[in-house]
Amino acid sequence: KGFEKLKNKYLSLLNLSLRHRVISLIIVGVIFLASLSLIPVIGTEFMPKTESPSVILKIKTPVGTSLEETNMIAKYLEESFSEIEDVEKIMVLVGASEGRGGSSDVSPEGSNEAVVFLSLSDDNERKLPYDEILRSIREKLPDLQNVEFNFVDMTSSMMGGSSTPIEIKIFGDDQNELKSIAANIENRISLIDGIQDVNNSVKEGKPEIHLKIDKEKSFQYGLTTGQIGSAIETATIGSVVGVFREKGEETDIRVRLKEEQRNSLDDIKRLSIASPLGFSLPLNQIANEKLAEGHQKIIRERQTRKATITADIEGKDLGKKVAEVKGEISDIISNLPSGYYIEFGGTYKDMNESFRDLIYALIMAIILVFAIMASQFESLTQPFVVMFTLPLAFIGVILMFFVTNTTLSVASFVGIIMLAGIVVNNGIVLIDHTNQLRKSGIEKHKALIQAGGDRMRPIFITALTTIAGMLPMAISQSRGSELKSPMALTVIGGLITATFFTLVIIPVIYSIVDHISYKTGKKMEGKIIEKID
Repeated sequence: KGFEKLKNKYLSLLNLSLRHRVISLIIVGVIFLASLSLIPVIGTEFMPKTESPSVILKIKTPVGTSLEETNMIAKYLEESFSEIEDVEKIMVLVGASEGRGGSSDVSPEGSNEAVVFLSLSDDNERKLPYDEILRSIREKLPDLQNVEFNFVDMTSSMMGGSSTPIEIKIFGDDQNELKSIAANIENRISLIDGIQDVNNSVKEGKPEIHLKIDKEKSFQYGLTTGQIGSAIETATIGSVVGVFREKGEETDIRVRLKEEQRNSLDDIKRLSIASPLGFSLPLNQIANEKLAEGHQKIIRERQTRKATITADIEGKDLGKKVAEVKGEISDIISNLPSGYYIEFGGTYKDMNESFRDLIYALIMAIILVFAIMASQFESLTQPFVVMFTLPLAFIGVILMFFVTNTTLSVASFVGIIMLAGIVVNNGIVLIDHTNQLRKSGIEKHKALIQAGGDRMRPIFITALTTIAGMLPMAISQSRGSELKSPMALTVIGGLITATFFTLVIIPVIYSIVDHISYKTGKKMEGKIIEKID
C-alpha cells in the first residue's frame, strides 16, 4: 500500500514534468549549477590521509653541532614522547654512518641530524585519533633556536606518490643564487596559515678553512701546489704507505701526525713542508688561510642544479593550499633571473597527473558505454538521452562530498568512473520499455507515463541493492577504510540523485529529443518531396 501511494505521487510528478518540460529542465539545470558551486568548498587531494601505524620525526640542529649535543636533544624527545599513551615503541638514529642504506628522508645525514621513529598502538586500541596524537607530539617539541623538527609522511610514497604534499623545485646554475631564492620562498610560505614543517634542501654550509697558496713564493722554494696539498693531506687525514698482514688478515698502514699536533688551525699553519731543495719551512710562509662556507650537498635534476622547498599542510584541501602558495610567491616567480625557473612537484604533481589520467579513463568509459547503447538501440539520439543520467548523478556526488566532508581524490575519482557504467542502467530500462510500448501503438506521452509506473519498482530495487552493497564499505572504520570509503560514498551519492532524476527528467528529455527528431524528419521529408516534384 505504501509503495502504491509513492507510485501515484511519482506518476503525478512525472505527468506534471512532461506538461512543463522547459521549466523542469530549468529547475534541474539550476540544481546542477548550484552543485557545481560547491566544488571549491569540497577541495582536492591525491589520496585520503590514513591512520598511519607510525610517526617519523627528523631533527636538524645547526651545522657543526657535535654528535653528543644532537644525541642530548634526541634523548630528551625520546623521554618526552614515551609519556604519550598511544606511543608503544621508540627508535632513534643519531648522526650519519658509512654504508647506511635507505632514503635520505628517513636517514640522518650528519652529526647534526637525528631521526625518531614512533610506533603507535593498533587502530582499535588507540585512545586518540592519529591527528590528535600528532598534535600531542608537536606540543612536546621544545622551542630551540635554529633547530628544525620535520615530520616525514611515508604513506603517500609507499603508494607510489611523493612523501611531501608541497614541493617547490627551483632550477638554476649558481648555487648561491638558488640559496637566496629558496630562503625567500621559505620565509614567505612559512607565514601562510595551514602550512607546516617547511624544509629547505639548500642547507647552511659547512664551515671550512680555505688555504690560498702563494705560487711565487712556493716556486722559489721549489714547491708545487700539488706537493703542498699532498703534505697537508698526509699530516691531517694520513696516507696509506703499506699493508700489515697477520693470519690472513690485511690492515692498511696509515701515516699521519699525532692528534695533538693537528688539532687546531695554528697546528696546521705551523705544519712543516719539506722542499725538494733540501730544507723545510712552515706552511704559513707560503699560504694564507680564509674562513669560508662549503656546500653540504649539490642536488641536480635533468643535469641542472636544484634547490627544493618542501612543506606539509594542515587539513585535506591540497589544491587550495597550493593555490595560496602560488599566489604568495607569484612575484618571485615572475621576477626570477634569466636561466632560473620553478616547478611544483610532490603530492600536488602526483595528484594532477593522476587526475589527468583518470579524466582520460572517464572519457573512454563514456565513449564505450555510448557505443554499446547505440549498437543495441540502433539509434544515436536515444543513447544521448540516457547519457544525461551522468550529470544528474554528478549532483549527488558533489552533495555527498559536501555533507560527509569528503575530498575529490584518486579513490573518489575511481568511484565516478564506476558510476559511468552503473547509473545508465536504469535509464536503459526506462527508455527500452517506452520504445516497446510505443511500438504496440501507445501514444508517446502515455507511453512515458506507463513506462515510468511499470519500471519504478525494478529501478528502485536495482538502486537500493547497489547502495546497500556499498554501505558497509562507506561506513567502515577498519584500517585502510579511508581509501575505500570515498569510492563507496561517490557511488551512493550518485545513485541517489540519478535514480530520482532518471524517473522524472529522462522521460522529459526523451520527449523533447523525440519531438525535435520528428520535426527535423518532417522538414527533411518535405525538402525531398519538393525536389521530386
